[in-house]
Amino acid sequence: MQAQTERLGVAKLDQFFSSHGWLFREQMVHDYGIDAHVEITKENYPSGELIAIQIKSGKSFFTEQNERAWIFRTEDKHIEYWSNHTLPVILVLYHPEDEILYWQVINEDTVKSTGKGWKIEVPKSLTLGSKSLAVLSRLTQPEPYVQKLNKLKLDRYWMEKINDGFDVYVEFDDWVNKSLSRYQINLICEDERQCWPMTYCPGMSVEEALEFFLPWADFEVDLDAHREGSVGQWDAECYMAYDKESGGTIHCMSFEEWYEEPEGIVPIGEDGEVESYRLRLKLNEVGEAFIQLDSFLAEKNRFQDKTFTIDDVEW
Repeated sequence: MQAQTERLGVAKLDQFFSSHGWLFREQMVHDYGIDAHVEITKENYPSGELIAIQIKSGKSFFTEQNERAWIFRTEDKHIEYWSNHTLPVILVLYHPEDEILYWQVINEDTVKSTGKGWKIEVPKSLTLGSKSLAVLSRLTQPEPYVQKLNKLKLDRYWMEKINDGFDVYVEFDDWVNKSLSRYQINLICEDERQCWPMTYCPGMSVEEALEFFLPWADFEVDLDAHREGSVGQWDAECYMAYDKESGGTIHCMSFEEWYEEPEGIVPIGEDGEVESYRLRLKLNEVGEAFIQLDSFLAEKNRFQDKTFTIDDVEW
C-alpha cells in the first residue's frame, strides 16, 4: 500500500507539470534523496532550467501540524544532500484523500534545526496550482555556463556506467515527415531505463540533437540491432521463390553476402513515417574530463579546514 501511495504522488505531480507544459522526469534509480526533476518551458520550449523535487505521499506526513503549516521532519544526511545540490530543491507533500500537492522550497530559511534533527514547515496555503508556476520559475535563474554544468552532473551516473565498462545505449525515434523535429530520449543499461520527456527541437538534425542532449558522448550504431532491423529489407530485395520441399524461401544471395555494416549514425529501422535509432555510447573528451574534474571537486582535502592566512587570525 505504501508503494502504491508513493506512485499516486508521483503520478499526480507528473500530471500537474505536464498539463502546464513543463517537462517532468522521474528519477527511478540512482538519485539519492531526489525523486524527480522538472524542466521549465518558456513559450513551449525547454529552457534548460531545472528544479529537483523530493516527493512524500501519504496521510502519515500530515499528522503533525500547527495553525498554518504541516511539519515535515528529516535527518542530517538528507539536509546535507539537499543543501549541497546544484539545483534548487523543493519538498512536495501529497495528501492522497484530498488529492492536494503542498510544497516548500528547501533552503537555509525554511530548514530549522531541532537539536536532534531538522524540520521544515510546509504552509497549508502553498499548494501547487497555476499561480505557483511563476514562483517556481524564479527559483532557477542560472547562466548558460551553470546550466551546462548542472546537466553534466545529472548525467554523471550514465558516464560512470560507461567508465566502469557497462554498455549504455540511447534509443529514440525521428519523425521524418514532421516539420518540427521532436525527440524522446531513452537511456538504457542492462535492466535500467531512463525515459526523458518528449522535447521539440526546431531546426535540429539528429546529429545536432545528440550533441545537445548528450554532449559528453560519442555514438556508434548498435550493429546487432541494425542487422536485425535489416532482415526485412534483405528479404524484400533478395526474395526469389518459396521452396515447397524445404518449406523455406529462396533468395538471390544470403543475408551475409547482402549485408553491409553502416557508416556513421543511421537508423536501425524505418517505416516511411518514423526512423528508429539505437546507438551505443562512448565517453568523449568532455565526459572523461568531467568525471575527473567532478571527482576532484567532490573530494574534501584533509587540509581544507586547517589552512589559514594572517588575515584570518584575530589578534
